[in-house]
Amino acid sequence: MTSIVADIGGTNARFAIARPVGQGYALEGLKVVDCKRFDGFDAALQHWLDGLDQPRPDKACIAAAGPLEKTASGSRVYMTNLGWNIEAATLAEAFQFPHLELINDFAALAQSLPRLSANDYQVLREAPRLPGAPMAVLGPGTGLGVAGLAEAEGRYHVLAGEGGHANLTVSTERELQLLQILMKSRAPVFNEWVLSGNGLVNLYRAVCTLNGKTPDDLAPPDISARGLDNSDPFCRETLLDFLGFLGSAAGDAALYMGAKGGVFLGGGILPRIAELLPESAFEQRFLNKGRVHQWMEAVPVYALNAGYQALIGAAVQLEG
Repeated sequence: MTSIVADIGGTNARFAIARPVGQGYALEGLKVVDCKRFDGFDAALQHWLDGLDQPRPDKACIAAAGPLEKTASGSRVYMTNLGWNIEAATLAEAFQFPHLELINDFAALAQSLPRLSANDYQVLREAPRLPGAPMAVLGPGTGLGVAGLAEAEGRYHVLAGEGGHANLTVSTERELQLLQILMKSRAPVFNEWVLSGNGLVNLYRAVCTLNGKTPDDLAPPDISARGLDNSDPFCRETLLDFLGFLGSAAGDAALYMGAKGGVFLGGGILPRIAELLPESAFEQRFLNKGRVHQWMEAVPVYALNAGYQALIGAAVQLEG
């Protein structure tokens, strides 16, 4: 049976109809819209529905970037980086959905992991995946999403959290110096303050301060572009520092989840700068966990290709 699926991030909203095909799903009527064009999720959803050229399914699952709260009438997500408030019961009534579910966007991404093929990701650390072991997924984009997936009694169970708001950890003297600079504008410094689009700007400014340079007024794409083409050494340093911090956060997620089923890296930033991974300290930071270094060696790491995996995960949510 077909269903409406949506993945709502801090920047873009993605809508589609998911149609079962074999063990997976085909996405039809796919559309990506800029969230800033709309006052709220209702308007974005109505915009997509108005352009739909096929019958509207009765079932829907909305994956949104924010903590899921259970309420007396159902569930609610307040989108931390967008300011939208989405309530399942209100949405179902307004759009006359007989069945509507609301989940966290990285919970949806986690649910997609068992359905992915080798074409959906790149191998960053080669190690045998332990069958039935937990998996972790995290990704810097507008914010930093983190979730886990564990298997028990033949079923997968999502562990959705807000790891983007956990405190940033440092592993080197340079990272400590950067943290001290960052703490002048925010204390404590949480992961998302560095590992996100705006975080990339925060980190760039800290790198410039560390080098005694006045930072330019750059947006995240400017920093990425200048760093990748090596036209600005401070932008290059920023991207390498970013990947080092990401390696530490990915290693932490592996430890928290016991993720010998693999750590998957998503989000919108990594695919743009992945070519710098071999030059960066990402793997060193991932493995640098003291006495459990050998345990970490057995954890495979993958980079998700840019795509619509969270929409697949939203469709999986409706199977239960």
